[in-house]
Amino acid sequence: MNPSSCCSFPSASHSHIGPRRSAMLPKVFIAVALLATVAVEAKPVKRTPPCGTPPFLDSLPADAQEKINDIWKDYKEGDKCYEEQGLTREVIDALPKDAKKNLHKRPPLPFLKGLPKETLAKFDAIFKNKTIPWSEKPEKIDALATKELSGDNLKKFQEFKEKKEKEDKEYKEKESKLSAEAKSAHEKIEALNKQKFEILGDLSEKAKEELFDLWRNRPHFRGGHHGGKH
Repeated sequence: MNPSSCCSFPSASHSHIGPRRSAMLPKVFIAVALLATVAVEAKPVKRTPPCGTPPFLDSLPADAQEKINDIWKDYKEGDKCYEEQGLTREVIDALPKDAKKNLHKRPPLPFLKGLPKETLAKFDAIFKNKTIPWSEKPEKIDALATKELSGDNLKKFQEFKEKKEKEDKEYKEKESKLSAEAKSAHEKIEALNKQKFEILGDLSEKAKEELFDLWRNRPHFRGGHHGGKH
């Protein structure tokens, strides 16, 4: 990478952004940024997606599209869709790394549009560097954006950052209002999702395919309780 490429962008002297620029971004922001830009590591999402086939279906490989369409073919609007969502996620988790990269590059984040390849490579280098702790990446991304972005790109970065900060705050507020029972379950499910992703990431494509075929043939339940207290 050419170190001099940074010099074509103004430094952190844009008065309309203010002193908050140097603050560390919330973890949720950087998670979204990582996924939406280069997605070198697909992270489990926290918010439940709407029922139905995902909006990025056309970006998936043909076999994955077929599997997901098969999952949702009997779904009726208004029904619960926990089973379908779980199976859909299993398809996404089992995708090859290259397919995930192509998926998450669409659409690009507004503040990255039109940037030189050298600048994009600098963001990419932070995303891919596994020696940088996850908790330290927000500060590095913020510093890089301050250094490299200018004009409309810098403005869009700030708008995106503020939007994600707002979403992060709203999510944490809802999370803080969970009952003790729901909070305990939420924490356990998040831990399991992380463990599941790590396990799938270490498997061969053949093993992933075997597991999906098994999960796809599990009985589906609709319109009723899935166990627990009534």
